[in-house]
Amino acid sequence: MSSSSSQCSADTSQELCWRPLHDNDLVQAHGLSQRLGWPHRPEDWATMLRVGHGVAIETPDGTLIGTGFCLPQNRTATLGLVIIDDAWQGKGLGRAMMTRLMALAENRTQLLVATVAGAPLYQKLGFTPFSTVCQYQGVVTNAPETPEALEGLRAMTEQDLEAIMALSPDNAVHVEAVRQATQGVVIERDGQLVGLALRRPYGRGEHIGPVMAESAAQAQALMATLLSHAQGAFVRLDLVDPQEDSLLTESGLACVDRVVRMRRGPAVDDSVLPRFGLINQAMG
Repeated sequence: MSSSSSQCSADTSQELCWRPLHDNDLVQAHGLSQRLGWPHRPEDWATMLRVGHGVAIETPDGTLIGTGFCLPQNRTATLGLVIIDDAWQGKGLGRAMMTRLMALAENRTQLLVATVAGAPLYQKLGFTPFSTVCQYQGVVTNAPETPEALEGLRAMTEQDLEAIMALSPDNAVHVEAVRQATQGVVIERDGQLVGLALRRPYGRGEHIGPVMAESAAQAQALMATLLSHAQGAFVRLDLVDPQEDSLLTESGLACVDRVVRMRRGPAVDDSVLPRFGLINQAMG
């Protein structure tokens, strides 16, 4: 989705070039995230570029020192993968990057997941906390048994695709998550989908998300079904305000981080169902 233009917007104080992020930047971009210890694969960066607007900061010698993405999603836009190389910290580049990403979001409500270091800046820019995301991950060492029959719970099929897309309408990010899914489960009632969870390659292994359902009990059943097929796999989930995690901890996963989700603009939810688990933190 990023523009193919190579035009630079010069930063004369630092002789830096601000421009759209391109495919040929992804090797350097992946290096930036690796130095932070982030798990993104080159394929995950490529996914962000397909569905979002990427911004790059480049030095005169062609070194990539900063990135950021704006992912439009109907009436909202998720901002993510904001990275400034350590050697260039403290020069106002983070604020300048956010200003550009916020402009790309236009009049949409803007969402992001804030690191501890980034939260003060985001608050100054008008973002306010509205939920907590708990990052669970680990090797599934004790896969749960397939849950007892829950009415309407079944495997996702190609015939479900139109209804699945309608759960988060006009959202290219949701479409991409469905496209990448290697396994999915749904809950159907009276011909309508009322639950969805997807499993797909991501980061150090696999990611379960989004998880969408009418209730926490349904969300647990969806996650248990996918985990029951994941013995020995490294799995990650990004859950929103989880109230119960025994299913995950007993499967061998642990909450390794808690981060704040922030919003700038009015509360908007384009999803048909409540979202218990994110596609991932950078994609919402």
